Amino acid sequence: MTYKNSYLIIVLILIALISGCASTSRVPIISENEAFKYERDNLTEYENSKNSYSDQSAVKWVQPKNKKIPCKVYVGISVIEDRTLDKNYKIFWDGDCKNGYANGLGREFERSTILNMEALAIYQGQKEEPKYYIQKYHLDNKVQEGDIKNRYFVETTINEDNFNFNITYKYGFLGSLKEPYQMVIQSSPFSDIVLYEKNYPNFRFQLFDLSNDEFQQNKYAFYMLNKDGQKHGFGFETPKSGNTKGGEFINGSATRLVGLPKGYFNKANNIFSEIKQAGQKAIDAQSQALKVKKQYMRKICKNSVSVSFIDNEEYKKICRDSDYYANLKEKMNVKLAQINKVKQQKREQLNQQKLVNAQVSQANAAQRQANAAARSASAAERSNSMQSWQNLNNNLQMQQLNNNLMFMRMGY
Repeated sequence: MTYKNSYLIIVLILIALISGCASTSRVPIISENEAFKYERDNLTEYENSKNSYSDQSAVKWVQPKNKKIPCKVYVGISVIEDRTLDKNYKIFWDGDCKNGYANGLGREFERSTILNMEALAIYQGQKEEPKYYIQKYHLDNKVQEGDIKNRYFVETTINEDNFNFNITYKYGFLGSLKEPYQMVIQSSPFSDIVLYEKNYPNFRFQLFDLSNDEFQQNKYAFYMLNKDGQKHGFGFETPKSGNTKGGEFINGSATRLVGLPKGYFNKANNIFSEIKQAGQKAIDAQSQALKVKKQYMRKICKNSVSVSFIDNEEYKKICRDSDYYANLKEKMNVKLAQINKVKQQKREQLNQQKLVNAQVSQANAAQRQANAAARSASAAERSNSMQSWQNLNNNLQMQQLNNNLMFMRMGY
């Protein structure tokens, strides 16, 4: 997937930021104590209200509809909304059974009024939570691949609507009720922008990597957001040319420019490192999950294997994933070609604007030169006029002097 290369580019962020932040003589440089005040307040609020984020999950062991012998499977539910109570709820298991519980490698299928999902798991033949590798939510066009139990996975959402075809990736540590925070990376093959987030229930950090988007003025941007998703706290932006600018935001509004201390940029870099590590764990877990999927497909993708508890074509759809992704790649290439066409048009517009701006600048320069020449000619003309007046005045004075001398010679 395209998101793997994004890890290398941020290593230079801190150097760029610290070197850029040196030029802050025109704005007040705040102390580290002030720079971290919003984070301290948010973490204090989080710690004080931690108990309110209580674990609302529970577990049921449910007998699959397609098994005649005891073979219970694990169903994680919310105590607020128990999906197993839906009158149309059913769960199926295509693996083996042992000691009254599911055993070994297999796939679960859950169905109810508004539910259509499947999960690839390995059970231990006892009342123990299995290791889930892949969960697919058909109604949400979403698939999760990785270490689902420990919440390190890659979540891919594919919207195949022809008018709004899109693919998004969200990966890293997707959070849990015991540790109610997330460290995730969000990207898309159709976007040049990558978003890194560390989320708490009451606030979050965001770091945007804009360096690969040629139409963005900034390379990076780092903000704190409140629980309503508004910028709230200190943040900074690093432009592609010029110096890093720090500022303070309150409830979404920029209130002042500030010079941020070195420790604040170190903090931003540490947050990025945490997110990067979580992202790498998710990618490694996804790689393992795909190996488990490959092993499972060897087991069931045979002509001799068929099921009757759900539609067999639907059951065997996993065996045709390579065809599906080949068709998906073709659709991606079509959209990427469209995006590149729009980019080229935008480049041409910008180049045309640059030419217009250059022509305007040249015209302005020519006008300035003409104005300067006119002022110079006017000055020369005034100088010539003054010289002519001076010459005339000198001539008159000389003529008067000559007349006086003549009168003196004539005895007047």
